[in-house]
Amino acid sequence: MSSDTITTLLGLAGVLVLVLAVTNWLVRRGGGWKALWRRLGREITLTVRAFTGPVRTELRYRRGLRLLVRLLRDPAVWDDAERATALAAAVRPGVRPYGVLAGAEWMAVLVAADGDALREPPEPWAADEADPRLWWIERADLTEVPDGAAVPLLVCVGHDLGHAVLLDVRSGPPALSVYGPPRAARTARAVLQALTAQLDARLPEGRVAVASGVHPRFPGVPAAAAVGRPGVEIAVCADPLERPLPSGVRLLSLGVARGRTRLLEIAPDAVLTVHGSPAAARVDVLPLSRAVARTLAVLPPYPDRPGDEARRPADVTRAADPDLLPDEPDLGPDLGAGASRDTGPTGVSATRPAPAPAPVSAPAAPVSAPAAPESVPAAPVPAQAAPVEAHADSAAAVDDDFDDDFAEPSASGAAGVSAASPPAP
Repeated sequence: MSSDTITTLLGLAGVLVLVLAVTNWLVRRGGGWKALWRRLGREITLTVRAFTGPVRTELRYRRGLRLLVRLLRDPAVWDDAERATALAAAVRPGVRPYGVLAGAEWMAVLVAADGDALREPPEPWAADEADPRLWWIERADLTEVPDGAAVPLLVCVGHDLGHAVLLDVRSGPPALSVYGPPRAARTARAVLQALTAQLDARLPEGRVAVASGVHPRFPGVPAAAAVGRPGVEIAVCADPLERPLPSGVRLLSLGVARGRTRLLEIAPDAVLTVHGSPAAARVDVLPLSRAVARTLAVLPPYPDRPGDEARRPADVTRAADPDLLPDEPDLGPDLGAGASRDTGPTGVSATRPAPAPAPVSAPAAPVSAPAAPESVPAAPVPAQAAPVEAHADSAAAVDDDFDDDFAEPSASGAAGVSAASPPAP
């Protein structure tokens, strides 16, 4: 071996020792080798998640969509969910059910209760092991609802590992608020639109009033006018109300409403949390808009039963704050006395086109000579623009084309969706 080779090898060894020494010094300044390996593992994990996240989100979306479409299309699921909620309320005084997790074999009712009313329910009910506010029952054990029992007004807000999560709009506080951080604003709006479409499809025409700002292609009316319309039971608003709700009206709000309200908080990963409910009620809302669009045409209408008459608003103007009622239009001097006003349905529909009002005829012109009076042609009142339908034309439309009437929820990251474990059958 020549002297030049030995010199080269010694130089390389010196450079290697210098690199190792500098590296060890930098690592020690950064917290040591253990901290370096932890940091390196974390970076590798984040990189893998960034590349696999879109695939996992798509798979999660498709699984949830198939589940919701299958459950929401089945009228027996809605009927059993309503029966389970009504039967839970009849277990003992003080029990107030406000939602249900509807599955293929089990129903889990979300209940609120005062004091001792939350104790272990009788058979065939079984309280969840993790939270006694969740009562399970097999669908085969559901009996007939007693006469006079109130029927819940259920809407689907998403799914939770094999169960469709349904909330009763008529129970609890008079307002239901859908909100989230700025990163989840688009998802919150999509959830509000899906809830509105379900209510409008299930309730009779004129019971749901949609205010402006809820849907970009539906102009709506001001929020104060929406809650003040006669015969309206559910008002949907994107802007906060400046005055209290009139008696008998319930509010669906984009953002936190004033007063008593049930909070539905949406995280950036499209997971909805029902505040005040069991920890199991963490709902995946990612496929909700598409599932509602596919099943809206076959949703069962809300059943009218005698027990609901007291919970339904009257079809006349309520004794509310006069400032909440819409202003009467100025008919002008030619349409003052003797002009008939439109007396058609006043509720604003989110999925049905508004009926065109009948044309208003102007009175005959004053006569100054014995000649026959010359009639003035009737001036038709322009009809309100028909809102865009928010559902598919048929229940059989199971294609993958997106319904533009719903804002598609967005997700950023994996969904940590949890579910209550059903008791052993």
